[in-house]
Amino acid sequence: MASKQACSDPATYIEEAMPIPSPDPSIEAIGHALYQRARAHPPGFLAGYRGMLKRATADDRLRDALFQFIDVLPQLSDSRMIAAHFQAYLGGFEMGGTFGRALRLAEHTWTAPLVKLTVARMARLFMVEEDAAALASTLGKIARLPAAVSLDALGEAVLSDAEADAYTARILKLVGWIEAGTTQQADLSVKLSAITPRFDPIDLAGSVERVLARLAPIRAAAAQAGVSLTLDMENHDSRPLVLAVFQHLAEQPGIAPGVALQAYRPDAEADLRALLGLPWTPGRPLRVRLVKGAYWDSEVALAAQRFWPCPVYTDKAATDASFERLATTLFEAGERVYPMIASHNLRSLAYTLALARARDRTPGSWEVQMLYGMADPLAAAVIGEGARLRIYLPVGDLIGGIAYLIRRLLENTASTSVLRQAYLEDASPERLLVAPLAPTSAPPAPAAGFCNTPLADFSQAAPRQALHAALTQVTAEAGRDYPLHPSLQSATATRWRDSFNPAAPTHRLGRVEQADPEHIQQAVRQAVIAFPGWREVAVGERARLCRAAAQIMARRRFELAAWQVQEVGKAWREADADVAEAIDYWNYYADVAERLLGWRTTRDFPGERNATRYEALGPAVVISPWNFPLAILSGMSAAALVCGNPVIMKPATLAQINACKLHEILLQAGFPPAVAQLLPGEGDSLGAQLARHPDIAVIAFTGSRAAGLALLEQAHRRSPEQKRVKRVVCEMGGKNAIVVDEDADLDEAVGHSLASAFDYQGQKCSAASRLITVGGVHERFLARLTAALASWPLGPPADPQFRFGPLISQQALEKAQHYLDLGRSEGKQVYQGKPLAGGHYFAPAVFAGIRPDHRLAREEIFAPILAVLHAPDFASALAWAGDSDYALTGGVFSRLPQHLDAAQQRFGVGNLYLNRAITGARVGIQPFGGVALSGTGVQAGGEDYLRQFVWSRVVSSNRLRHGYVPGIAY
Repeated sequence: MASKQACSDPATYIEEAMPIPSPDPSIEAIGHALYQRARAHPPGFLAGYRGMLKRATADDRLRDALFQFIDVLPQLSDSRMIAAHFQAYLGGFEMGGTFGRALRLAEHTWTAPLVKLTVARMARLFMVEEDAAALASTLGKIARLPAAVSLDALGEAVLSDAEADAYTARILKLVGWIEAGTTQQADLSVKLSAITPRFDPIDLAGSVERVLARLAPIRAAAAQAGVSLTLDMENHDSRPLVLAVFQHLAEQPGIAPGVALQAYRPDAEADLRALLGLPWTPGRPLRVRLVKGAYWDSEVALAAQRFWPCPVYTDKAATDASFERLATTLFEAGERVYPMIASHNLRSLAYTLALARARDRTPGSWEVQMLYGMADPLAAAVIGEGARLRIYLPVGDLIGGIAYLIRRLLENTASTSVLRQAYLEDASPERLLVAPLAPTSAPPAPAAGFCNTPLADFSQAAPRQALHAALTQVTAEAGRDYPLHPSLQSATATRWRDSFNPAAPTHRLGRVEQADPEHIQQAVRQAVIAFPGWREVAVGERARLCRAAAQIMARRRFELAAWQVQEVGKAWREADADVAEAIDYWNYYADVAERLLGWRTTRDFPGERNATRYEALGPAVVISPWNFPLAILSGMSAAALVCGNPVIMKPATLAQINACKLHEILLQAGFPPAVAQLLPGEGDSLGAQLARHPDIAVIAFTGSRAAGLALLEQAHRRSPEQKRVKRVVCEMGGKNAIVVDEDADLDEAVGHSLASAFDYQGQKCSAASRLITVGGVHERFLARLTAALASWPLGPPADPQFRFGPLISQQALEKAQHYLDLGRSEGKQVYQGKPLAGGHYFAPAVFAGIRPDHRLAREEIFAPILAVLHAPDFASALAWAGDSDYALTGGVFSRLPQHLDAAQQRFGVGNLYLNRAITGARVGIQPFGGVALSGTGVQAGGEDYLRQFVWSRVVSSNRLRHGYVPGIAY
């Protein structure tokens, strides 16, 4: 696949499709025969739903509202909630047909429960309930077609080992039911992401090992029962893991499973070529289920959000063409491959049947697969053309299968759906049999201006290998000295501070020379002298230096991430995200400065010109925290420097080597040494001295509330030598809350809450430390959250299998223990993980029974301790969330539009996140910062942030000269 620029819109990118050679001129004849037979067997879902589906296909707003209502319906526990959600989503629509009239029952509280039965009846058209008798009955009907079957155990997302165990037990139960019945040549589709919650390509070897261990009893039971297995291919992140597991099993003795390949992935052809290189034989063939792909919408959306190249074709014709190329390759491989062609597309089926005939493939050497509930029209037609048929049959309950039901409804009503075209729009067979010839175009040019740095895609081998190599390099470099810049050398005795790895406190990483009061005076003198010249440097040149620094960071990206893993204990993704954010700050502020700075006309009159511009304030002190050692230090420094202010960087004591790396990059980029200075030193003392210095014009601080308030007081206490009012930009942390409403999607709410509260051990100012559940969701949410936590052990962050690592220091560990004891006195401890020796490890803890007035709900902890409050209703939850000394970030998980609107209006935090994690703000997209005791209301990563480092001046020029006005023609 050609590389696509990260900032381009995936939806506009059309992959070039190779011409498809026709394997047989009879494609049109086969297609017409299929069409005529299929028209005699309309799909079962049209009975009673045709009117609603036609309305939905004609009105995208109704289609979206209908699917959103059906999606939330299983979570709604009572009639009141069903009625409220119906009114919110569908109250304004006129809906015809039997199904539409049935849905209208939800308008009335007393009849609303009947709606669940109506939707459940629709769901049963596409899936079968998990019951031995119901399954046996359905299998009997399928056998009479005649067709084989592939069962799929639907379910919720697997977030814990307990849920993975439950999925495995369901699979084994299905195998037992098949073995006890009369079904022949049955197949089981297995989702590997449901085998273990720790299914992550960043730890590919560990994930494969965990999957293989859990898959062993399933394989054994299936072999005994004569049931084959097929590994589903899920989303982009899952692909390397599925292929790795499949290859391992293919190389082992015994029956190899089949594997699904998705034609909408441009890399599917390379994957197939790699699979064909394994030692297959006619007696042990490669079994490939060829599908178009079921996650197109989410793949496109997630790629855009991550600034990744789109992993799927964004043109349907390109996908169809890919499907035909892949099918050709499968059949050309001969009897060592058993193709399983999964499609409802008339052209794709006709093409495949023609391929099979041209190569004299017997019905037993390949098969067609179709979805239960959607196979009716083409099933008899395909069988009539001499092909073997297998029905893909999902098994589960309505809640577990709702995502599957939504996908089927989307497929049936999409504009490209053959079923929609043939049965709702009466498309001709000629139209449906047109060969897929995708338009071609070159990849779009890079977007102008700032573009966010994509996070590393650790599903790819290259980033994993690069970070592994960088960690090896950093380990070899440990022990190095980092002296002060030569311009700051003094005659006083040199003091050094050792830096240690918090995951292994005896592992010395290096030592950094510490600044003292004499160094402070020298640094400020140099900044004062440098200021006039730096202020007059053209903004374009200052921006160029910022971009040069960003380019160096990008080249050293994994080395810088490795230093964060080692010095501050960040896991791989957290460390990479910090470096990417730092790169973004240097690029973004350079872009904004070129637009913001310089003279601008306010309003001119005949004979008078009026103009304004921003000018630099003077020497700036940047005091940064240890938890984002590169990003925050970069953000504050880049803003000051690009505006023309010399910078003195005072990094956090616990992250000084990271700061030394940044300083090294700035000097390499070309910043003058007197303009970009580094003063590492001991904590609050050094920062306070810098803040008090009369020649410092602006202070940028990020850190604790106590330190920030003290700094504000010191900065605004005028000394006799001080000739200016200091500007202070201050961000001081948060006590952030997430509200989980009764109708929340728990798969999303649990996963995102876990990430928000516990990633980087809760050591983020944006981390969730309060969680407020509403009504009846409390017990279910708490059970799933704690079970999910229990599935993630603590460990050294240099090992990618560990999501949770150490706290930053022994002092942080002692503080966390204090709050653990406090939580036990104020509430009920419902979870704490297993401790780990050898580092500053603190196991995550969850407390329930916490009230809004408890200290655990009010004080910033900066550790993986979560206080859970249980609110009687959403209004109370929203009030509790806002009842805090802080106002930095917050989140709400709800699917009731009125509640989301209320949160947007009344949840007064700097960054509010709806139905997503509350950490991970992106530069230029989600400017970050808060008010109250979280900060001074300035958001980093936005255009307004630069205005804190400048002052504005106006020049008004009178051009009248004794009645003569220059520029006016008479």
